[in-house]
Amino acid sequence: MKKKILAIIGVLLVARAGFMWYGYHARTEREAALQKSIISITEEKITLNQVVPFAWDAVYTFSPYTPKEDIEAEIGFRSYAIQPAYSEGMLHLVFVKGKQVVARVCGVPEEMMSDVPLCLGYDVVFDGKITYAENAVFSVSREGGVVRLTRKE
Repeated sequence: MKKKILAIIGVLLVARAGFMWYGYHARTEREAALQKSIISITEEKITLNQVVPFAWDAVYTFSPYTPKEDIEAEIGFRSYAIQPAYSEGMLHLVFVKGKQVVARVCGVPEEMMSDVPLCLGYDVVFDGKITYAENAVFSVSREGGVVRLTRKE
């Protein structure tokens, strides 16, 4: 009986690890697709719905050093995908679909350099939360090799 219980626990742990790995891999691919999409913008005005290449319900922005607990309270659920931004000037976005973090952007908006993974090459400027239903409009500018999206009110 103990062997069966241990075997079941082992299978559940392996399955959980597999789901976590898959979730991380899928988020990483979405984050790279978002970077590519934003950097390739040629228009002067765009909606966030047009530029985000994956399904999402809401996106939140957080200032550096916001504790994980505060981020989880704001988005309304706990997630192992949440990590605080740990440096001044970092862009920290969390994209949510239902009760799942589908993408998390945490990096500096400096000009993208292939050997520095935290350099995004873009910046997205807004306060708080934006929902997909809002179809938020952003102005697009380029400054020093960085594509900057600024929400138009």
